[in-house]
Amino acid sequence: MIRYDEVPGLTGEKAQRVRALIDRSSEIWDMPDDLDQVRAWEEQIAACEAEGVPHLAASGRFGQYSVYSLGGMPREALDAYARLMQIVGRYGDHIHPGNVTRFLGAVADLVVTVGEDPSLPRAQLERIVDLVEQQTIAHGFDLSHVTLARASLAAEFGEQDRAYALLDRWQGIGSPDWPPFDANTVTREVAILEAFEPALAAETLMRRFTAMGVPPGPIDEGREDLTQLVLLRALLGSLWARAGRKDLTARIGDELVAQFGIDQLARIAVIEDLLVVLEHRPEDARVAADVGLENSPLDAVEWRLHAALARSRGLEDPTGEEAMLLRALAEEAAAAHDARGATDIHMREVQGFWFADLPWAGPATPGVDADPEERAERILRAGWIPRRTSPVTIDEVPFALKDRYLELYGQAMSVLQADSDEEVEALVASTITRSRELRMPVAEFIAQLMCAMRAHASGDHAALVLCYAEAQHAQAQSPDGVDPALEKAAARLFLPVVLIALDQPSIPLDRIGAIITAEAALRAVTGQPATPIAVAQLARAAHLGEVDGIGPLLEEVQVLLGDESEGVDPFDVHLDLARILAPLDPGAVPGLVADVLQSSHDPAQLRAAHAWSTWAALREGRPVDQDAADVLAQLEQVDRDLDEFGDLPRSVVLELAARVPDALDWAVDAALADVTPGDPSHLDTFAGAARGLLANAPQDERGPRLREDALALAAALDRRNGDEVQSRLLRERFFPAG
Repeated sequence: MIRYDEVPGLTGEKAQRVRALIDRSSEIWDMPDDLDQVRAWEEQIAACEAEGVPHLAASGRFGQYSVYSLGGMPREALDAYARLMQIVGRYGDHIHPGNVTRFLGAVADLVVTVGEDPSLPRAQLERIVDLVEQQTIAHGFDLSHVTLARASLAAEFGEQDRAYALLDRWQGIGSPDWPPFDANTVTREVAILEAFEPALAAETLMRRFTAMGVPPGPIDEGREDLTQLVLLRALLGSLWARAGRKDLTARIGDELVAQFGIDQLARIAVIEDLLVVLEHRPEDARVAADVGLENSPLDAVEWRLHAALARSRGLEDPTGEEAMLLRALAEEAAAAHDARGATDIHMREVQGFWFADLPWAGPATPGVDADPEERAERILRAGWIPRRTSPVTIDEVPFALKDRYLELYGQAMSVLQADSDEEVEALVASTITRSRELRMPVAEFIAQLMCAMRAHASGDHAALVLCYAEAQHAQAQSPDGVDPALEKAAARLFLPVVLIALDQPSIPLDRIGAIITAEAALRAVTGQPATPIAVAQLARAAHLGEVDGIGPLLEEVQVLLGDESEGVDPFDVHLDLARILAPLDPGAVPGLVADVLQSSHDPAQLRAAHAWSTWAALREGRPVDQDAADVLAQLEQVDRDLDEFGDLPRSVVLELAARVPDALDWAVDAALADVTPGDPSHLDTFAGAARGLLANAPQDERGPRLREDALALAAALDRRNGDEVQSRLLRERFFPAG
């Protein structure tokens, strides 16, 4: 085994391996405090034990204990701490003394955090304290932490005489770790007195404030211990209430709110104390109660918090379901704490103070046999969820229901991988219902976005437009709660949705306009680029033949593109503009694709720009045979996959193919290979293929049929639009001879 002080003297490969373990420990400490860190520690501990470095293995166990303790996993935390004590017991002299002191000293905090769970047996807690005491004596440290731990346990178990005796012994040790007038020391002292004599605890705290230089009234905000002093001042108000001095309690509440404001105060002070000092300020108390409900596991651990919440909500609505459920939970929790210590101290406080003057109308709602998560959801849906002024986001879910919210989030994401349309429909419907019950619209947004993406991939245009519009609506309810990656995905899908919708006769123009309007409102909040909005408006104007509006809209696109060049791909925008404007003004195309040809490095963009420029030259009557042959050669190089030309209309390639000997037949086959007959999205493809076949292969029966399909689709678009623009443009470009 390698001692901590032997590490600097290591040489060779051993030194390199130990150095790597040290570096890895630093990396793990920097990880978020979650189960991934716990698993990383487990791997690190095994590696440290294999290398014979108990100093680092002990640090890993302490890291696990810390994560479990902070994460509300008491059994796991206690197990990790017990394993840490095993390492200290076997290899304590191999561990840095400062770390040993830190590890052993944690027992005082362990019994008031982990030990608050009444499901952990008294004997198990006392046994761990015994182990720590043995190691503390063996290493020659003072017993202040052990003594305080035993005093805290005595208070939890209702043993007043023993708790007071241990408190006196702890204070008599005079440990430098517990300065007599330090805020942390005072907090621990008062917590023990509070369990038995609130008036004595209040008087003691007043004296400690004086010794600490903390006068009544506003607290000096320049003090380093400001946060702890706020906690103690709220605690003092709560103690005075339990001692019958509610006048002092109300004064403290007014002073705290005046100095810090209720929102900040609710994030600093202990909620059960704050609810007491704000009892005469019901609106502020409601804010504090909701913070408490959001952060509580709503289990049998925090009996005093649940009693305070039950009291606060009961004062506002004594017969309401929320108050009655909280009352049952508080009584159940207090009984569990009492049962462990064979005492009645917790239930006496609940009944004698928290519920003493409440106008309860009947017995508490039964909760003993309820599933903990189901009961927690009932409590939150009875008050916290309806009272919220903003939707729940995935980053701010209530602690008691975090698993249910995460499950809902995962269910929404799973829509994309569903096996069938029926499964998609069921998943989306279920997610919508659940997201509205739990008021997390981001789940509904994700489900609809995944539905839209799935529809886009499968060519279900009606579902694409419908799902995207529903996703917009859900996102608008919680724009700040959407993951940035999903926000960008939705933003990228917007323009394709509009362009596809314009091609669908079955989709009304007012629905398309509503999608554009909704997107503009969304982007004003999210900050996503506005260029696609202007492009969509331009596409709509061009589709309807509104020539007068095209110039200003095109100018707006160019201005926005200059400001947002980092948020959008300018080459994609120019290619989109070419597609939109080509039917009305073929002469605009060369200027739109010139930058793409000159500066883009994307093969698909370059292929599309080359095809557009060649097509524009063809329309102007210039010789293009060689350039057309080059375009078709590029198509051959990508296995005749027209999708490798980006979002280029297939008619462009088909018109060029008519200029290349023996190319038209296979180009038409390639263009029609994956196209559903009659699909409105491929009106341009049908028209391009029809023109080429009618002119070059009149015997091919597909030519007339495709022409009729194209004309029918154009007529359907005209009926929707209330004009004849699409039919006119179709004949002018593809069938000028009628």
